[in-house]
Amino acid sequence: MEVIQDKIEKVGPVENKQLYDAIEKKKREHLPKMISNPLSVLYPTKSGIVALRVPGHLQAERRSLIIYLIEQISNLTNDEKEKAAAVLYHYPCPDGAFAALAAHLFLSATCTPTLFFPNTVYTPLSVEQLPLSHIHTAYLLDFVGPPGFLQDLSSKLQCVVVLDHHKTAVESLNLGTSVGENVTKVIDMDRSGATIAHDFFTENLLAIGDHDITIRKFERVRPLFDYIQDADLWKWNLHNSKAFSSGLKDLNIEFNANLNPSLFEQLLSLDLESVIKQGMLSLSHKQRLIDEVLNQSYEIALSGGDFGRCLAVNADSVTELRSELGHQLANKSCRMNLRGIGAVVYGVPELKNDQMLKISLRSIDNEDTTAISQKFGGGGHRNASSFMLRADSFQQWKICGLLAVRLNKAGTYLTSRVVPNLLDFEVKTIEGADK
Repeated sequence: MEVIQDKIEKVGPVENKQLYDAIEKKKREHLPKMISNPLSVLYPTKSGIVALRVPGHLQAERRSLIIYLIEQISNLTNDEKEKAAAVLYHYPCPDGAFAALAAHLFLSATCTPTLFFPNTVYTPLSVEQLPLSHIHTAYLLDFVGPPGFLQDLSSKLQCVVVLDHHKTAVESLNLGTSVGENVTKVIDMDRSGATIAHDFFTENLLAIGDHDITIRKFERVRPLFDYIQDADLWKWNLHNSKAFSSGLKDLNIEFNANLNPSLFEQLLSLDLESVIKQGMLSLSHKQRLIDEVLNQSYEIALSGGDFGRCLAVNADSVTELRSELGHQLANKSCRMNLRGIGAVVYGVPELKNDQMLKISLRSIDNEDTTAISQKFGGGGHRNASSFMLRADSFQQWKICGLLAVRLNKAGTYLTSRVVPNLLDFEVKTIEGADK
């Protein structure tokens, strides 16, 4: 698309709340595709990106300038207003955020107006929440939505692109799910959502041609995408991969592109070595926090015993460490002759419902968590999945009694079982045991 190059200064923050509310109302009515923010002077149309010309005598007057822009944009005909691309991505998740970054690079390079919709597990998006009349293409990045979502969405849009890698997505699309010819699917369990998106959008940009600057941006950030994938797939093959993951968490980046307008600039500016250096400093502290929670683990019967037993922990104080905590908990569970699964349990403040808990499952080796999560409306990977559950239902999963543990002289675990009280468990040291 041709871009009119008129340079017009953007308006600064609006201090008058009444005026700001009026602008937001106008934005919802007339500016569904405004680029970056409601005060940008760039507006997409079918003929290109229009830069509205602002008379010089108005540029110094904030209020007059805003009103002028609103009037000019409102005068555009419906035919001139171009529909946008919608990027729906897994949130709050680094893999989903980097997938959205890849989409942002591509759509910005092609001057495509874009709307971003972060999708959470605990409050998944519904088709009714989307401004469908303003959307021509939807990109589903690192998720496919709840049952029926893809079919419903694709029946109402020109095009839907699905880029995902979750085991539950594969099963959902392979088990009787019928989608139209307007759906493009790239499902690859050997890559993460971020690297699938990186490859997909790079290939599409190369096919268009004449976007060397953006291609170089894709190439420059590729190592970051590889580290994101290494952590998301729980491979940890790259040098200092855990330090990178820890350092990225320390930055506390808000992955909601609507709440954090500078999200993509933040991700593009990340320096790999600096993130790793920061992570190295914090790893030992985080391990101490994990150890404290692990010491409070307890046994549960998954779905009341339908899926065997494993260890669980309450993790409201360390939710940001749930993946590493869950993995170590799964190992501990396996050593105690339970299933090699760890259930990390915590509330979700955003729900404003203390009767609901999120259960994040992590497993080791070939232990598959997806059947458990799917039974309760969740999903994910074999070794990492999650779901929501009522607190009173989870309470019934807990095994009553004390967890008594038998150790040898060296303090190494030998065996354990749940008992009503310690009097029912003979406490003694196994002489000569050194395993």
